[in-house]
Amino acid sequence: MSVASPATWRNYTELPVHPLSVSLARKHVARVLTDWGRETLIDDAQLAISELVTNGIKASDPSEDEVAIYGTLAGSYRRVRVGLHQADAGVVLEVWDCSRRPPKLRCPEAEALGGRGLYVVDAVASSWGYRWPRTGGKVVWVLLGESS
Repeated sequence: MSVASPATWRNYTELPVHPLSVSLARKHVARVLTDWGRETLIDDAQLAISELVTNGIKASDPSEDEVAIYGTLAGSYRRVRVGLHQADAGVVLEVWDCSRRPPKLRCPEAEALGGRGLYVVDAVASSWGYRWPRTGGKVVWVLLGESS
């Protein structure tokens, strides 16, 4: 088992606003947590990052007006950013997207195909929340591994 030095306690990557980025984020999180010797957090971290990146992609989708004007190039420059930080006994996952709309726990109908992502995040996280950085957009964060 490798022990991470303070210089490696933070990691960031940027991904395109594309459905394949969810899989890339899961692989990235598993690799970083393995490098940090935090393998016990991988399953929960992959589940949480899948939901956060999916929400970030949806929040960053181009508007109908942008699609009408730019076609398939609409939103092609948009990205989501994934960050991991070691924090005492846990790990913080962060996803930045370009939207200023706050994340919201929904009560989807039983037959609904979506809308449960933040409930999944809430179930595996010690805590979670969001903030609005001065640079724009929002960051949704999740703390995993610390018990209250």
